[in-house]
Amino acid sequence: MSVPEKESAPVRQSVLVDCPIDVAFELFTDQFAEWWPLAAHSISGDDAVECVIEPWVGGRVYERTQSGEEHDWGSVKTWDPPHRLSLTWNPDQTVDIDFTVEADGTRVTLIHTGWTGWTQVMQCFAQSVQSAAMITC
Repeated sequence: MSVPEKESAPVRQSVLVDCPIDVAFELFTDQFAEWWPLAAHSISGDDAVECVIEPWVGGRVYERTQSGEEHDWGSVKTWDPPHRLSLTWNPDQTVDIDFTVEADGTRVTLIHTGWTGWTQVMQCFAQSVQSAAMITC
């Protein structure tokens, strides 16, 4: 008899980025492929060349390979720029991302059930914002 897996507690990650809230939301969503660690966190591994968040409720979250194949990761449940984004993920999980003004920057808080890789992913996002800050912010 197999023992059912224990449901994971929600993972909560938060980073403070040095840019306005609208820029943080845009960098997180429109430039998703530029900061997401695709080789380490994708279905296709090294064959993946792009990942996309379609900017509307019902939009897809997916990766594209060198040959043009697309693999769905989830869909957009809430699209409320620049404050909130909610996604389905693999498809039974939910990822909620909140953007709030804090001090001179933006607090980006992510809550996800069932996956533990967000620490590295959010660090990639924060580093990307810092790099873009010289140009965008």
